[in-house]
Amino acid sequence: AALYVAEVFLFIIIAVYFAKLAVLSMGIVSDYGDHVASVVTYVVDVIMLIATVDAVLGISSRKPSSWRKVMRGAILLFVFLVMGVPAVIGSIAGTGMSASALVTFSPVVVAVMCIPILGIMMTRTVRDHYVPPLQEMPGTGRWIAFAFFGQLFPAGRYEIDYS
Repeated sequence: AALYVAEVFLFIIIAVYFAKLAVLSMGIVSDYGDHVASVVTYVVDVIMLIATVDAVLGISSRKPSSWRKVMRGAILLFVFLVMGVPAVIGSIAGTGMSASALVTFSPVVVAVMCIPILGIMMTRTVRDHYVPPLQEMPGTGRWIAFAFFGQLFPAGRYEIDYS
């Protein structure tokens, strides 16, 4: 049930990315400055949309790499938010309401979506879902490290002995 809640949050993020890409592609946005910034914003949004869709498609699988994709996606979304806050504040303060303001995440909304996704994915029941058969549950520290680098279950240790 917890994975369904995480999927709902991810679908909301996907919907907002689609809306943002629609606004950017129509050329309505005038507060991004030059065309290079608009193209860079568009490319980053397309990459984040693809990463989020990939996470949603894999979330129900039992692969630990799917768990990592969801965690990385939520972390990346939060990082892009932190990098984009000055631009969002500057555009709202300088130009008032714009077309991009309709589809730009406010920091509060992103926090409300990212933190529950990260929290849900770190619950023991969700992590249990991603542990392969006949493997012990790794500690929380190993799961956190796995979200950024390394392997959770090295291939040499993940063997089934039929004897």
